[in-house]
Amino acid sequence: MSNQKKKVLVIVNPCSGRYTVRNQLLHIADDFTKAGFETTVYTTQKRGDATEYAKQFADKYDLIVCRGGDGTFNETVNGILDSGIDVPLGYIPSGTTNDFANSLGIPIASKKAIDLICNIEPQYLDMGQINNGRYFCYTASFGVFTKCSYNTSQKFKNVFGYSAYVVEGLKELKGFKPIPMRIECDGTVYEGEYAFGAISSSLNIGGIIKYKPEDISFDDGMLELNLAKMPHGVKMWTSRAKELLIDHTYNEDMFTLTKGSHFVIESLAEEIPWTLDGEYGGAYKITEIDCRKQVIRVFKS
Repeated sequence: MSNQKKKVLVIVNPCSGRYTVRNQLLHIADDFTKAGFETTVYTTQKRGDATEYAKQFADKYDLIVCRGGDGTFNETVNGILDSGIDVPLGYIPSGTTNDFANSLGIPIASKKAIDLICNIEPQYLDMGQINNGRYFCYTASFGVFTKCSYNTSQKFKNVFGYSAYVVEGLKELKGFKPIPMRIECDGTVYEGEYAFGAISSSLNIGGIIKYKPEDISFDDGMLELNLAKMPHGVKMWTSRAKELLIDHTYNEDMFTLTKGSHFVIESLAEEIPWTLDGEYGGAYKITEIDCRKQVIRVFKS
């Protein structure tokens, strides 16, 4: 009988959150070691490092864990899926919003998140994929209020937290024009001028769009489509904002809510930039998005 310890690779983004992670590295390694793992910690130095680490070492570890925000989690997911290795993934959140972690019921406190990883079985989850390339975990979005997630500086986010996104998002409203688009969802076509669109698998998108738990499944091979038209005038903006932020209701004349597994999004004007899990995801006139059913194992409550 072998007494060989299982190996865990912990990928840490030291700039995520408000720099508290730097003071927690030893505690994270110690907690996994006490749980019986042989623990290795890698810190990211630049964007893309988490993808490279996960891809390079996926076949050398029994478990990969990332410590950072949703962007770091996204990078790690892409590395594992690019490797073709079925290694389970744990998440210790330390970002500004942690939308996906909250949706999966993953504790923000690192000790509780580690306990979750060490004491439950991972579950297969769906992932989205854009243009047969990059994967996203919880949202691909375009339009107003989406650029702020990657335009807001890390320093600003570290100091002001979620408020930094709000300030940056308000800047996007100035001079914004709705985009004439054609969107196909599993054969059904929607056409119009849209201010915002998201294809997601999350209970919460940016603290604004919120779904009920019973309406969302993370492993059914389907993603949610949310399209929003542009309100006209201050009064309508105020009314729609109240419905979203306070009442959590949606005006049917303004919003399209449905779900599907294959989407074709065509801009009838210029290329539109996409945001994938809070990071810039490229600009396209025609975009295809597919739900990849149950492609990665993740520890969730």
